[in-house]
Amino acid sequence: MKLMLLLCSLLVISCNKNEPKEQTLPAAQDEARIEEMIGSLYSGLSGAYNGAGVNTDSLIDAYYENDVRYVTPWGSTEPLDTTKVRLRNAKNHIKDFDHRVEIMQVKSYGDVAYAYFILRQNYQVDGNRLEEYLPTTLVFERRGSGWKIVHAHRSTDYQTIQQYVALQKKRDETK
Repeated sequence: MKLMLLLCSLLVISCNKNEPKEQTLPAAQDEARIEEMIGSLYSGLSGAYNGAGVNTDSLIDAYYENDVRYVTPWGSTEPLDTTKVRLRNAKNHIKDFDHRVEIMQVKSYGDVAYAYFILRQNYQVDGNRLEEYLPTTLVFERRGSGWKIVHAHRSTDYQTIQQYVALQKKRDETK
């Protein structure tokens, strides 16, 4: 009987070792902070595109490490300076910008974290409605007491690509 009790105790102890551990408070706090950062970043972009006078260069500098290469939804990569120029130039063409973040998952591993989410952006560009569906992955590294984005990768769906193609055709026709 004592042997059976000992074996049962060992079995319970070994099973408890393999159970997923509760997330530590600091990791949960880091993940919440990253979620807030993402919300703040896209709120800033909304402000920039909706005439609130937000400087997109300063906004990007606040969130991104300066040597980031952004993987775009159309399949290319660009350095952060190119992204800044593209955002700066887009401000004059975009109206009625709206966005929402869906299905966000954030996971922190000490000084590294990632966030995956669906970004939906809707706006008028040169008078044409564009509704983007953008699965997005951001990788973060801790910098002092904060976080910086060190990798950005965005994809899209077929319908969004078709909108980009139609928009480009309209631009080409007006040249």
